[in-house]
Amino acid sequence: MHFLNKPFFTFVSILIVALALSACQKPASQPDNAKTAATKEVVQQNGAQPTVLPSPSTDDGAVEITPKPDTGFQEVTEPLDKIIFPPEVSPSYSPAARPKSTLGQDDATLTLYEWCDYAYPNCSEYNANILPELKEKYVDQGKLRIVHKEFPVAGGDPSVVASMGAQCAAQQGKFSEMANWLYQNTTAWSQQSDVDAMKEAVKQGADTIGLDMATFNACIDNEEPLEDIKQDYFDGSDLEFKELPAFVVGGHVLSEGVSGNELMTIIDALLQREETGSLPDTVITVTPSPTPDTDFEEESVTAMGSPDASITIVEFSDYQCPYCLKHFEQTMPQLKKDYIDTGRVRYVFKDFPLSFHEKAKPASLAAECAGEQGKYWEMHDKLFGEQERWVKSNTPTDVFKDFAKELKLDVKQFDKCLDSEKYMDEITADMREGIDAGVQGTPAFFINGQFLSGAQPYQVFKQIIDQMLADTQ
Repeated sequence: MHFLNKPFFTFVSILIVALALSACQKPASQPDNAKTAATKEVVQQNGAQPTVLPSPSTDDGAVEITPKPDTGFQEVTEPLDKIIFPPEVSPSYSPAARPKSTLGQDDATLTLYEWCDYAYPNCSEYNANILPELKEKYVDQGKLRIVHKEFPVAGGDPSVVASMGAQCAAQQGKFSEMANWLYQNTTAWSQQSDVDAMKEAVKQGADTIGLDMATFNACIDNEEPLEDIKQDYFDGSDLEFKELPAFVVGGHVLSEGVSGNELMTIIDALLQREETGSLPDTVITVTPSPTPDTDFEEESVTAMGSPDASITIVEFSDYQCPYCLKHFEQTMPQLKKDYIDTGRVRYVFKDFPLSFHEKAKPASLAAECAGEQGKYWEMHDKLFGEQERWVKSNTPTDVFKDFAKELKLDVKQFDKCLDSEKYMDEITADMREGIDAGVQGTPAFFINGQFLSGAQPYQVFKQIIDQMLADTQ
Protein backbone atom coordinates (compact mmCIF):
# COMPACT_ATOMS: atom_id res chain seq x y z
CA MET A 1 0.00 0.00 0.00
CA HIS A 2 1.40 3.40 -0.92
CA PHE A 3 1.87 5.59 2.11
CA LEU A 4 1.47 8.58 -0.21
CA ASN A 5 -2.30 8.19 0.04
CA LYS A 6 -2.47 7.90 3.80
CA PRO A 7 -3.95 10.79 5.82
CA PHE A 8 -0.60 11.51 7.43
CA PHE A 9 0.73 13.00 4.23
CA THR A 10 -1.76 15.83 4.42
CA PHE A 11 -0.22 16.55 7.77
CA VAL A 12 3.24 16.31 6.24
CA SER A 13 2.68 19.37 4.08
CA ILE A 14 1.42 21.29 7.10
CA LEU A 15 4.56 20.40 9.01
CA ILE A 16 6.80 21.57 6.19
CA VAL A 17 5.13 24.97 6.25
CA ALA A 18 5.28 25.06 10.05
CA LEU A 19 9.04 24.52 9.97
CA ALA A 20 9.64 27.72 7.98
CA LEU A 21 12.29 29.49 9.98
CA SER A 22 11.61 32.77 11.70
CA ALA A 23 15.06 33.51 13.08
CA CYS A 24 18.76 32.83 12.66
CA GLN A 25 18.98 31.71 16.22
CA LYS A 26 21.93 30.74 18.37
CA PRO A 27 21.29 29.03 20.60
CA ALA A 28 17.89 27.39 20.23
CA SER A 29 14.91 28.06 22.40
CA GLN A 30 13.96 25.48 24.99
CA PRO A 31 11.29 22.91 24.10
CA ASP A 32 7.73 24.12 24.31
CA ASN A 33 5.91 21.15 25.78
CA ALA A 34 2.49 22.64 25.19
CA LYS A 35 3.23 23.16 21.51
CA THR A 36 4.60 19.62 21.21
CA ALA A 37 1.51 18.17 22.79
CA ALA A 38 -0.67 20.17 20.44
CA THR A 39 1.33 18.97 17.45
CA LYS A 40 0.92 15.35 18.49
CA GLU A 41 -2.81 15.91 18.96
CA VAL A 42 -3.05 17.27 15.41
CA VAL A 43 -1.34 14.12 14.16
CA GLN A 44 -3.91 11.97 15.94
CA GLN A 45 -6.82 14.06 14.73
CA ASN A 46 -5.62 13.74 11.16
CA GLY A 47 -5.66 9.98 11.42
CA ALA A 48 -1.91 9.62 11.26
CA GLN A 49 -0.85 6.04 10.80
CA PRO A 50 2.67 4.70 11.27
CA THR A 51 3.68 7.07 8.50
CA VAL A 52 5.81 10.06 9.04
CA LEU A 53 6.95 13.22 7.82
CA PRO A 54 6.79 16.52 7.13
CA SER A 55 8.65 19.83 9.42
CA PRO A 56 22.72 27.81 31.75
CA SER A 57 24.45 26.56 33.58
CA THR A 58 27.40 28.25 35.31
CA ASP A 59 30.93 27.04 34.68
CA ASP A 60 33.95 28.66 36.26
CA GLY A 61 36.13 28.58 33.15
CA ALA A 62 33.61 30.14 30.77
CA VAL A 63 33.25 33.79 29.94
CA GLU A 64 29.90 34.35 31.58
CA ILE A 65 27.31 37.09 31.46
CA THR A 66 25.85 37.27 34.98
CA PRO A 67 23.34 39.67 36.48
CA LYS A 68 24.65 42.81 38.15
CA PRO A 69 22.60 45.41 39.99
CA ASP A 70 22.79 48.36 37.59
CA THR A 71 22.36 46.84 34.12
CA GLY A 72 21.47 43.18 34.61
CA PHE A 73 24.52 41.87 32.75
CA GLN A 74 28.26 42.17 32.75
CA GLU A 75 30.08 43.18 29.61
CA VAL A 76 31.87 40.50 27.62
CA THR A 77 35.32 41.15 26.18
CA GLU A 78 35.33 40.80 22.38
CA PRO A 79 32.07 38.83 22.05
CA LEU A 80 32.56 38.65 18.28
CA ASP A 81 35.46 36.27 18.79
CA LYS A 82 33.54 33.80 20.94
CA ILE A 83 30.70 31.36 20.45
CA ILE A 84 27.48 31.56 22.45
CA PHE A 85 27.19 28.27 24.32
CA PRO A 86 23.96 26.44 23.48
CA PRO A 87 21.25 25.92 26.11
CA GLU A 88 20.53 22.67 27.87
CA VAL A 89 17.64 20.44 26.91
CA SER A 90 15.10 19.50 29.52
CA PRO A 91 16.48 16.95 32.00
CA SER A 92 13.61 14.65 31.04
CA TYR A 93 14.44 14.78 27.31
CA SER A 94 15.34 11.29 26.12
CA PRO A 95 15.44 10.69 22.34
CA ALA A 96 14.97 7.14 21.12
CA ALA A 97 18.16 5.15 20.60
CA ARG A 98 19.16 4.14 17.07
CA PRO A 99 21.93 1.53 17.58
CA LYS A 100 21.95 0.49 13.92
CA SER A 101 22.60 4.04 12.70
CA THR A 102 25.12 4.97 15.40
CA LEU A 103 28.84 5.59 15.13
CA GLY A 104 31.21 5.15 18.05
CA GLN A 105 31.43 3.39 21.37
CA ASP A 106 28.59 3.12 23.85
CA ASP A 107 30.90 4.39 26.60
CA ALA A 108 32.07 7.46 24.68
CA THR A 109 32.46 10.63 26.76
CA LEU A 110 29.76 12.51 24.83
CA THR A 111 26.76 11.54 22.73
CA LEU A 112 25.75 13.67 19.76
CA TYR A 113 22.30 13.20 18.19
CA GLU A 114 22.09 14.54 14.62
CA TRP A 115 18.86 15.16 12.69
CA CYS A 116 19.12 15.38 8.89
CA ASP A 117 17.20 15.10 5.62
CA TYR A 118 18.95 13.51 2.62
CA ALA A 119 17.42 16.10 0.27
CA TYR A 120 18.75 19.05 2.26
CA PRO A 121 21.94 20.67 0.88
CA ASN A 122 23.31 21.64 4.30
CA CYS A 123 22.96 18.03 5.44
CA SER A 124 24.85 16.88 2.36
CA GLU A 125 27.59 19.39 3.15
CA TYR A 126 27.70 18.16 6.75
CA ASN A 127 27.92 14.53 5.66
CA ALA A 128 30.71 15.21 3.15
CA ASN A 129 32.90 17.66 5.04
CA ILE A 130 32.10 17.83 8.75
CA LEU A 131 31.13 14.27 9.69
CA PRO A 132 34.43 12.73 8.48
CA GLU A 133 36.37 15.19 10.66
CA LEU A 134 34.14 14.40 13.65
CA LYS A 135 34.85 10.70 13.12
CA GLU A 136 38.60 11.19 12.94
CA LYS A 137 38.94 13.70 15.75
CA TYR A 138 36.39 12.38 18.26
CA VAL A 139 34.61 9.13 17.35
CA ASP A 140 37.75 7.12 16.59
CA GLN A 141 39.28 8.38 19.83
CA GLY A 142 36.38 7.14 21.94
CA LYS A 143 35.33 10.68 22.85
CA LEU A 144 32.08 10.94 20.87
CA ARG A 145 29.20 8.70 19.88
CA ILE A 146 27.04 9.97 16.98
CA VAL A 147 23.43 8.84 16.75
CA HIS A 148 21.71 9.62 13.44
CA LYS A 149 18.03 10.56 13.58
CA GLU A 150 15.78 10.85 10.53
CA PHE A 151 14.07 14.20 9.91
CA PRO A 152 12.58 14.12 6.38
CA VAL A 153 11.12 17.62 6.15
CA ALA A 154 12.73 19.18 3.07
CA GLY A 155 11.89 16.97 0.13
CA GLY A 156 8.36 15.70 0.78
CA ASP A 157 7.62 12.11 -0.27
CA PRO A 158 11.12 11.44 -1.68
CA SER A 159 12.71 12.36 1.63
CA VAL A 160 10.54 9.84 3.44
CA VAL A 161 11.48 7.14 0.94
CA ALA A 162 15.16 8.03 1.36
CA SER A 163 14.86 7.80 5.15
CA MET A 164 13.23 4.40 4.80
CA GLY A 165 16.05 3.29 2.51
CA ALA A 166 18.69 4.42 4.99
CA GLN A 167 17.01 2.61 7.87
CA CYS A 168 16.42 -0.56 5.84
CA ALA A 169 20.15 -0.54 5.02
CA ALA A 170 20.89 0.02 8.72
CA GLN A 171 19.16 -3.27 9.45
CA GLN A 172 21.91 -4.93 7.41
CA GLY A 173 24.69 -2.94 9.07
CA LYS A 174 25.25 -0.55 6.16
CA PHE A 175 23.64 2.69 7.26
CA SER A 176 26.67 4.88 6.48
CA GLU A 177 27.13 3.38 3.03
CA MET A 178 23.47 3.97 2.16
CA ALA A 179 23.48 7.48 3.60
CA ASN A 180 26.52 8.35 1.48
CA TRP A 181 24.82 6.98 -1.64
CA LEU A 182 21.63 8.97 -0.92
CA TYR A 183 23.55 12.22 -0.47
CA GLN A 184 25.69 11.65 -3.54
CA ASN A 185 22.81 10.63 -5.81
CA THR A 186 20.02 12.95 -4.70
CA THR A 187 18.71 13.54 -8.22
CA ALA A 188 18.31 9.81 -8.87
CA TRP A 189 15.68 9.33 -6.16
CA SER A 190 14.30 12.84 -5.54
CA GLN A 191 13.22 13.60 -9.11
CA GLN A 192 10.92 10.62 -9.59
CA SER A 193 7.25 11.24 -10.30
CA ASP A 194 5.67 8.72 -7.93
CA VAL A 195 6.44 6.73 -4.80
CA ASP A 196 7.01 3.42 -6.59
CA ALA A 197 9.61 5.03 -8.84
CA MET A 198 11.28 6.60 -5.81
CA LYS A 199 11.51 3.22 -4.13
CA GLU A 200 12.94 1.63 -7.26
CA ALA A 201 15.62 4.30 -7.46
CA VAL A 202 16.59 3.74 -3.82
CA LYS A 203 16.65 -0.02 -4.44
CA GLN A 204 19.22 0.54 -7.17
CA GLY A 205 21.36 2.33 -4.63
CA ALA A 206 20.97 -0.55 -2.19
CA ASP A 207 22.08 -2.99 -4.88
CA THR A 208 25.09 -0.76 -5.64
CA ILE A 209 26.36 -0.96 -2.05
CA GLY A 210 25.88 -4.75 -1.94
CA LEU A 211 22.85 -5.27 0.28
CA ASP A 212 20.80 -8.46 0.41
CA MET A 213 18.16 -7.26 -2.02
CA ALA A 214 15.38 -9.64 -1.03
CA THR A 215 15.59 -8.43 2.55
CA PHE A 216 15.95 -4.77 1.56
CA ASN A 217 13.05 -4.90 -0.92
CA ALA A 218 10.74 -6.42 1.66
CA CYS A 219 11.78 -3.78 4.21
CA ILE A 220 11.14 -0.76 1.99
CA ASP A 221 8.04 -2.18 0.24
CA ASN A 222 6.44 -2.89 3.60
CA GLU A 223 7.59 0.47 4.96
CA GLU A 224 8.99 -1.20 8.03
CA PRO A 225 11.01 1.77 9.39
CA LEU A 226 8.16 4.28 9.39
CA GLU A 227 7.43 3.99 13.12
CA ASP A 228 11.07 4.72 13.93
CA ILE A 229 11.15 7.64 11.49
CA LYS A 230 8.02 9.03 13.08
CA GLN A 231 9.63 8.81 16.52
CA ASP A 232 12.78 10.52 15.24
CA TYR A 233 10.67 13.34 13.86
CA PHE A 234 8.85 13.90 17.14
CA ASP A 235 12.11 13.68 19.08
CA GLY A 236 13.33 16.55 16.91
CA SER A 237 10.13 18.57 16.71
CA ASP A 238 10.08 18.79 20.51
CA LEU A 239 13.17 21.00 20.14
CA GLU A 240 11.70 23.36 17.51
CA PHE A 241 14.54 23.13 15.01
CA LYS A 242 15.21 26.23 12.93
CA GLU A 243 17.67 24.66 10.50
CA LEU A 244 19.24 21.35 9.53
CA PRO A 245 21.42 19.64 10.46
CA ALA A 246 20.37 20.06 14.07
CA PHE A 247 22.04 18.52 17.08
CA VAL A 248 21.81 17.63 20.72
CA VAL A 249 25.32 17.13 22.09
CA GLY A 250 26.15 16.51 25.69
CA GLY A 251 22.64 17.57 26.66
CA HIS A 252 22.80 20.89 24.79
CA VAL A 253 20.66 21.70 21.76
CA LEU A 254 21.85 23.37 18.55
CA SER A 255 18.65 24.02 16.65
CA GLU A 256 20.20 25.81 13.69
CA GLY A 257 22.89 24.41 11.43
CA VAL A 258 26.41 25.33 12.50
CA SER A 259 29.79 25.45 10.83
CA GLY A 260 32.19 22.62 11.48
CA ASN A 261 34.43 24.97 13.44
CA GLU A 262 31.59 26.09 15.68
CA LEU A 263 30.35 22.55 16.30
CA MET A 264 33.84 21.35 17.20
CA THR A 265 34.42 24.35 19.46
CA ILE A 266 31.29 23.37 21.41
CA ILE A 267 32.33 19.69 21.52
CA ASP A 268 35.80 20.67 22.74
CA ALA A 269 34.24 22.88 25.41
CA LEU A 270 32.00 20.05 26.61
CA LEU A 271 34.92 17.62 26.67
CA GLN A 272 36.96 20.09 28.72
CA ARG A 273 34.09 20.47 31.14
CA GLU A 274 33.89 16.69 31.50
CA GLU A 275 37.62 16.59 32.24
CA THR A 276 38.14 19.69 34.38
CA GLY A 277 34.68 20.73 35.53
CA SER A 278 34.80 24.09 33.75
CA LEU A 279 34.29 25.49 30.27
CA PRO A 280 37.06 27.22 28.29
CA ASP A 281 36.96 30.90 27.42
CA THR A 282 36.23 30.10 23.77
CA VAL A 283 32.51 30.14 24.59
CA ILE A 284 30.12 32.60 26.19
CA THR A 285 27.40 31.36 28.52
CA VAL A 286 24.38 33.63 28.63
CA THR A 287 22.49 33.70 31.92
CA PRO A 288 19.18 35.49 31.36
CA SER A 289 18.36 38.23 33.85
CA PRO A 290 14.85 39.23 34.88
CA THR A 291 15.93 42.83 34.21
CA PRO A 292 17.97 42.81 31.00
CA ASP A 293 19.65 46.03 29.94
CA THR A 294 17.61 47.65 27.15
CA ASP A 295 18.93 51.16 27.72
CA PHE A 296 20.54 51.23 24.29
CA GLU A 297 22.98 53.85 23.09
CA GLU A 298 21.40 56.55 20.96
CA GLU A 299 22.02 56.29 17.22
CA SER A 300 21.82 58.89 14.49
CA VAL A 301 23.41 57.39 11.39
CA THR A 302 21.62 54.04 11.75
CA ALA A 303 18.24 55.50 12.73
CA MET A 304 15.29 56.61 10.63
CA GLY A 305 12.07 58.32 11.55
CA SER A 306 11.20 61.21 13.82
CA PRO A 307 13.29 61.59 17.01
CA ASP A 308 10.05 62.73 18.66
CA ALA A 309 8.16 59.51 17.85
CA SER A 310 6.49 57.95 20.87
CA ILE A 311 7.66 54.47 19.85
CA THR A 312 11.18 53.28 19.09
CA ILE A 313 11.93 49.94 17.46
CA VAL A 314 15.49 48.67 17.84
CA GLU A 315 16.43 45.83 15.49
CA PHE A 316 19.48 43.63 16.12
CA SER A 317 20.28 42.10 12.76
CA ASP A 318 22.77 40.21 10.59
CA TYR A 319 23.07 41.09 6.90
CA GLN A 320 23.81 37.45 5.96
CA CYS A 321 20.85 36.02 7.88
CA PRO A 322 18.05 34.82 5.55
CA TYR A 323 15.38 35.61 8.14
CA CYS A 324 16.64 39.17 8.52
CA LEU A 325 16.26 39.36 4.74
CA LYS A 326 12.72 38.03 5.11
CA HIS A 327 11.91 40.84 7.56
CA PHE A 328 13.48 43.39 5.21
CA GLU A 329 11.45 42.17 2.23
CA GLN A 330 8.11 41.29 3.79
CA THR A 331 7.60 43.42 6.89
CA MET A 332 9.85 46.47 6.79
CA PRO A 333 8.23 48.16 3.75
CA GLN A 334 4.83 48.23 5.44
CA LEU A 335 6.28 49.34 8.77
CA LYS A 336 8.06 52.19 7.01
CA LYS A 337 4.97 53.29 5.11
CA ASP A 338 2.48 53.09 7.98
CA TYR A 339 4.54 54.11 11.01
CA ILE A 340 8.06 55.40 10.28
CA ASP A 341 7.21 57.78 7.43
CA THR A 342 4.19 59.05 9.38
CA GLY A 343 6.34 60.08 12.35
CA ARG A 344 4.88 57.60 14.81
CA VAL A 345 7.87 55.21 15.01
CA ARG A 346 11.61 55.77 15.15
CA TYR A 347 13.54 52.76 13.80
CA VAL A 348 17.10 51.95 14.89
CA PHE A 349 19.34 49.29 13.33
CA LYS A 350 22.01 47.56 15.47
CA ASP A 351 24.59 45.11 14.14
CA PHE A 352 24.57 41.56 15.50
CA PRO A 353 26.72 39.50 13.07
CA LEU A 354 26.47 35.85 14.09
CA SER A 355 29.66 33.83 14.37
CA PHE A 356 28.61 31.27 11.76
CA HIS A 357 27.94 33.95 9.12
CA GLU A 358 31.52 34.73 8.12
CA LYS A 359 30.59 37.52 5.70
CA ALA A 360 28.21 39.34 8.04
CA LYS A 361 30.86 41.43 9.80
CA PRO A 362 32.34 42.81 6.55
CA ALA A 363 28.81 43.65 5.43
CA SER A 364 28.18 45.56 8.66
CA LEU A 365 31.43 47.44 8.10
CA ALA A 366 30.33 48.34 4.57
CA ALA A 367 27.08 49.81 5.87
CA GLU A 368 28.88 51.84 8.52
CA CYS A 369 31.40 53.13 5.97
CA ALA A 370 28.55 54.20 3.69
CA GLY A 371 26.94 55.88 6.67
CA GLU A 372 30.09 57.96 7.06
CA GLN A 373 29.11 59.56 3.75
CA GLY A 374 25.43 59.91 4.57
CA LYS A 375 24.22 56.81 2.74
CA TYR A 376 23.83 54.24 5.49
CA TRP A 377 20.30 53.21 4.63
CA GLU A 378 21.03 53.08 0.91
CA MET A 379 23.83 50.59 1.60
CA HIS A 380 21.65 48.74 4.13
CA ASP A 381 19.00 48.27 1.45
CA LYS A 382 21.56 47.17 -1.11
CA LEU A 383 23.15 44.63 1.22
CA PHE A 384 19.81 43.00 1.88
CA GLY A 385 18.35 43.54 -1.58
CA GLU A 386 21.35 41.92 -3.27
CA GLN A 387 22.29 39.51 -0.48
CA GLU A 388 22.81 36.56 -2.79
CA ARG A 389 25.31 38.52 -4.90
CA TRP A 390 27.84 39.04 -2.10
CA VAL A 391 27.09 35.96 -0.01
CA LYS A 392 28.02 33.72 -2.94
CA SER A 393 31.13 35.73 -3.77
CA ASN A 394 34.58 34.56 -2.71
CA THR A 395 35.54 38.23 -2.36
CA PRO A 396 32.54 39.96 -0.77
CA THR A 397 34.48 43.14 0.00
CA ASP A 398 34.98 43.64 -3.74
CA VAL A 399 31.22 43.46 -4.14
CA PHE A 400 30.77 46.01 -1.36
CA LYS A 401 33.18 48.34 -3.15
CA ASP A 402 31.13 47.90 -6.31
CA PHE A 403 28.06 48.85 -4.29
CA ALA A 404 29.86 52.02 -3.20
CA LYS A 405 30.44 52.96 -6.84
CA GLU A 406 26.79 52.26 -7.67
CA LEU A 407 25.72 54.49 -4.78
CA LYS A 408 28.08 57.22 -6.05
CA LEU A 409 30.10 57.35 -2.85
CA ASP A 410 33.62 58.73 -2.64
CA VAL A 411 35.19 55.39 -3.53
CA LYS A 412 38.66 56.10 -2.17
CA GLN A 413 37.24 57.16 1.18
CA PHE A 414 34.93 54.12 1.30
CA ASP A 415 37.70 51.67 0.37
CA LYS A 416 40.03 53.07 3.01
CA CYS A 417 37.28 52.88 5.61
CA LEU A 418 36.37 49.30 4.73
CA ASP A 419 39.93 48.00 4.45
CA SER A 420 40.92 49.49 7.80
CA GLU A 421 37.83 48.06 9.56
CA LYS A 422 37.32 51.56 10.91
CA TYR A 423 33.96 50.85 12.54
CA MET A 424 34.70 47.45 14.10
CA ASP A 425 34.50 48.96 17.59
CA GLU A 426 31.03 50.30 16.76
CA ILE A 427 29.88 46.87 15.61
CA THR A 428 31.38 45.24 18.70
CA ALA A 429 29.54 47.76 20.88
CA ASP A 430 26.23 46.87 19.17
CA MET A 431 26.95 43.19 19.77
CA ARG A 432 27.63 43.81 23.44
CA GLU A 433 24.40 45.76 23.79
CA GLY A 434 22.49 42.91 22.21
CA ILE A 435 24.03 40.31 24.51
CA ASP A 436 23.37 42.52 27.55
CA ALA A 437 19.72 42.65 26.47
CA GLY A 438 19.55 38.86 26.10
CA VAL A 439 19.67 38.67 22.30
CA GLN A 440 20.78 35.22 21.14
CA GLY A 441 19.68 35.24 17.50
CA THR A 442 18.58 37.42 14.62
CA PRO A 443 16.48 39.26 13.82
CA ALA A 444 15.60 40.44 17.32
CA PHE A 445 13.50 43.52 18.07
CA PHE A 446 12.79 45.73 21.04
CA ILE A 447 9.62 47.82 20.66
CA ASN A 448 9.85 50.43 23.42
CA GLY A 449 11.82 47.76 25.26
CA GLN A 450 9.36 44.92 24.59
CA PHE A 451 11.22 41.97 23.11
CA LEU A 452 10.08 40.35 19.86
CA SER A 453 12.07 37.51 18.32
CA GLY A 454 12.26 36.40 14.70
CA ALA A 455 10.99 37.51 11.31
CA GLN A 456 7.42 38.05 12.45
CA PRO A 457 4.61 39.05 10.08
CA TYR A 458 3.67 42.70 9.76
CA GLN A 459 0.43 42.07 11.66
CA VAL A 460 2.37 41.08 14.78
CA PHE A 461 4.23 44.41 14.76
CA LYS A 462 1.02 46.29 13.98
CA GLN A 463 -0.82 44.77 16.92
CA ILE A 464 1.95 45.69 19.38
CA ILE A 465 2.48 49.19 17.96
CA ASP A 466 -1.22 50.06 17.79
CA GLN A 467 -1.71 48.99 21.40
CA MET A 468 1.24 51.12 22.52
CA LEU A 469 -0.06 54.09 20.54
CA ALA A 470 -3.48 53.66 22.10
CA ASP A 471 -1.94 53.57 25.57
CA THR A 472 -0.19 56.92 24.95
CA GLN A 473 -3.41 58.74 24.01
